[in-house]
Amino acid sequence: MEQPDKAPDTMEEVIDLKQYINVLLKRKKIIALVTLLSVFTSAVLSFFILPPIYEAKALLLVTQASDKLNINRNNDNLDSLISSVSRIPQLTMNTYVDQLKSEVLMQRVIDRLGLDKDIYTPSLLLSITEARALKDSTIIELKVTEKDAALASKIANTISEQYLELISEKNQEQMSRSVVFLSRQADATQKELKQLLDKLKAFDTESGGISLQELQFQAKSQDLAKYQSQLNDAQVELSQAEAGRERLERELAATPKTISVMKAVDGSKAPVASEEVNPLYIAMSQELNQKTGKAAEARARITAIVGIVSELKDDIDKIQSLLVPRKSEREQMEAEKKRLENASNLLAEKTTQTQIAKSIDLGGTAIVMVSPAMVPGGPVKPNKKMNIALAFILGLMVSVFLAFLMEHLDNTLKNANDVASKLNVPVLGIIPRVDRIKE
Repeated sequence: MEQPDKAPDTMEEVIDLKQYINVLLKRKKIIALVTLLSVFTSAVLSFFILPPIYEAKALLLVTQASDKLNINRNNDNLDSLISSVSRIPQLTMNTYVDQLKSEVLMQRVIDRLGLDKDIYTPSLLLSITEARALKDSTIIELKVTEKDAALASKIANTISEQYLELISEKNQEQMSRSVVFLSRQADATQKELKQLLDKLKAFDTESGGISLQELQFQAKSQDLAKYQSQLNDAQVELSQAEAGRERLERELAATPKTISVMKAVDGSKAPVASEEVNPLYIAMSQELNQKTGKAAEARARITAIVGIVSELKDDIDKIQSLLVPRKSEREQMEAEKKRLENASNLLAEKTTQTQIAKSIDLGGTAIVMVSPAMVPGGPVKPNKKMNIALAFILGLMVSVFLAFLMEHLDNTLKNANDVASKLNVPVLGIIPRVDRIKE
């Protein structure tokens, strides 16, 4: 059921394709003529009119390229700051490539080769020069295109040489500025250090210096410790004397002053009782007096020692009130002295390193020419075969388009098929063409 439906479409496509082929066959002379004319024109231009263009190529190796630059502007580290000033700048590959395209460099090339400045300008050299960094490498490819093969090679090599010299000069300038900067900073640091040393010397030798105050503090502290020990001993002695006195007072209160003594009287056989002073009472009274005297002496000594201790404490407080801020000030001066000494040593070291780097021209090692430009053996432009092939394709496309355009614009009837297709009427007959018979 579906086959009959598809047959008309297929037949129509075959008819349309035949029409296209008929149009192409009908206009084949025009197609051939336009195509040949295009190929001929391209050949004439490529072989006789367009000048040959030569390309010279040089390769440069970058030895000090960095992937990216990290500059910390808030870094207060003196070592990092001095290192950033004294080191040779490390540029990115893109920066090196961009420097190769500078007008200053091109002007140096023009001056070095003595080129005609009316013809060769920095802009012109930039237009014929191409520089790019090869992928995943530190190699820069430099290309110069020029009508003269030898001149192209000279320009490429001169650009490379002048670029190396320019980089070296810039690095030398950087090193010179770094040496001057570091020398000035070293002189300023030495001057500041000398002033601080003089101030520190005067601080130590002036009256009431820290050393004298520290000796006084130590002496007063030792005296205070001695008198504190004596005060403790006196307090212990007073406590013992007070305890002994109280004990004797209690015992004396319980001891009678007199005692009855039985004595024999002359002429009497029986002893007679008599009152006498109690010797124990007398002994205890004497001992009590001694204890009381010792207690009084201990109190007096304690009072004297307390006064001395109080004076010593006042003296120590006064010395501390003067010593602590002065000691803190001296510690600050010592810390500043150490900082200046470290800075001076670091500046001297970096100055020496920078002078050595300048003397041996480390800046010249940033880029090395690994492959100079050779004189090209043949031109890269114009590509004659490519131009002719493109002209053939382009001419064929234009001629085919022109053929269909002419067919579309042509509304004349030339045969029976044109009558049937365009007027949509049947053909009843054809009048043959008969040439006129000569009589």
